[in-house]
Amino acid sequence: MKKTLAVVLSAVMVSGLALSGCGGNSTSATTAAPKESTTAAPAETKKEETKGEAASGEQVTITMSNWLEAEEATSDIFKELLNDFMAANPDIKVESQAIPFNQYKDQVLIAGTSGNAADVIMGNSQMMSAFNGAGILAELDDLASGDVLDDIYPGYLSGTTYGGKVKALSWAPHPIAMYYNKDLFTKAGLDPEKAPATWEEMTEAARAIAKLGKDEAGNTLYGLGIPTGKVAHTGTVFNGIFYTYGGHFVDDSGNVDLNNEGNVEALTWTKQLVDEKVIPAGLEIKDLRGLFASGQIGIIFDGDMGRSAFRSSSGLNEEFDKKMGIAVIPAGKTGRSETVYTEHQLGVFAKSEHKEAAVRLVEYLIGKDAMVKYHKSNAVLSARKSIATLPEMNEDYFMEVFNKQSETASPLPATNAMFDNAMNEVTKAIERIVVNNEDIKTVLEETNKTIKEMYGQ
Repeated sequence: MKKTLAVVLSAVMVSGLALSGCGGNSTSATTAAPKESTTAAPAETKKEETKGEAASGEQVTITMSNWLEAEEATSDIFKELLNDFMAANPDIKVESQAIPFNQYKDQVLIAGTSGNAADVIMGNSQMMSAFNGAGILAELDDLASGDVLDDIYPGYLSGTTYGGKVKALSWAPHPIAMYYNKDLFTKAGLDPEKAPATWEEMTEAARAIAKLGKDEAGNTLYGLGIPTGKVAHTGTVFNGIFYTYGGHFVDDSGNVDLNNEGNVEALTWTKQLVDEKVIPAGLEIKDLRGLFASGQIGIIFDGDMGRSAFRSSSGLNEEFDKKMGIAVIPAGKTGRSETVYTEHQLGVFAKSEHKEAAVRLVEYLIGKDAMVKYHKSNAVLSARKSIATLPEMNEDYFMEVFNKQSETASPLPATNAMFDNAMNEVTKAIERIVVNNEDIKTVLEETNKTIKEMYGQ
């Protein structure tokens, strides 16, 4: 469905944060300077130029908008990756446009709709949906290497495909997996070295932990931490629970379809565990992370970035890992491990005059050398099968689990520029059900109507 510019621009004013929880400090745009090197370009970056200055041997300058350079945790490695690319591709100079995360979506949309976006556009799943709705992303089916496209996990490739056309490529995906507290498993009479393999096993394990009641300090213990309130993130990650019960947010035709049997069953299960005080009611992910880090929650669903959050919040740093188990999401009604992911993605501006050079940068950044270096610095994952299975990307069991989870991770149904707004409505619906005790089907039907109007359906 075509989106009007007015809809797209109104969406940015109320957009939510990504699952990855990125944020940043303001910084001015900078240019990464090339460094001298005799390193040859990786084979996959030597895609033959079909036209443009790069093909004639002259140096071209391309720009890349991003928030990585605006954040302390990623600024240095991002600059290093750009320098590596320029050293391997002396015919291309890259200028970085660093934009703080909380301003990023708005600024890129404004630049793109006025014809001034960067050649390479970074984004996350929700942002790219808005960028695509604004018509600022180039089709990559013919620009990108077929070998690269074939190497991306199908679930990740589908998340960057709109109307049958690839509009971006996955970079640093964050699938959601399951963490559990080994100490609480032991106290509840469960095997701390054996994670629940099915949804039923997980539910019973959570109930067993909740029955412990309180810890030594008198704090209430919960069996399972699932976001059920406050922010759009709650509605976003709840798509994984919907999928577990065979439900969905949109149907096969792309129409909003909240009031379906699977969703009703998923929310019935959630409401029951909230009533049993197995799941704490009305909390968002940051609250749940704190409770898990302090040993008050037995099981939690989170992305790969969760480990660093737990280490920091617990005050134990890497020692916390001894208390922590990790596993793929247990198989539910569909018989498979259902989960969703968010990710960083890279697109090319539809009006770029240097699309071939821009694609060379994109393919370099998602290629082996760059991903291994980025992983070593920030423990990111790769969406490419040949890279995700490398020993360097699976240096411990934690990384093995998340790379395994990538095989069944599904994209967020962010096919509409108003997706973030819609997830706010889903969050409100979940709160009405688990906190206000409203009727599930009635709430879903009312929310479905609201979102369909929002989507123009």
